[in-house]
Amino acid sequence: KIDGSEGVFGLQRAFKQAGTKSLIMSLWKVPDEETAELMVHFYSNYMSGMAKSQALKEAQLTMKKKYNAPFSWGGFILLER
Repeated sequence: KIDGSEGVFGLQRAFKQAGTKSLIMSLWKVPDEETAELMVHFYSNYMSGMAKSQALKEAQLTMKKKYNAPFSWGGFILLER
């Protein structure tokens, strides 16, 4: 049974029950443009052979150089099984 008040926890549980092995999610609302930019960096890093966790960390560090405040990049987390 899923309670509608579970928020982010309920969403991550739903993805895991559906069989998702990895999930990148944000803990707060992030602007679309910055999210797209972060994901381009993440997938570029990941496709070049980095582990998912390292690819996300490096993408966030790249974003930090451009957007000093963590609002645009700091809310993303990787959940893996």
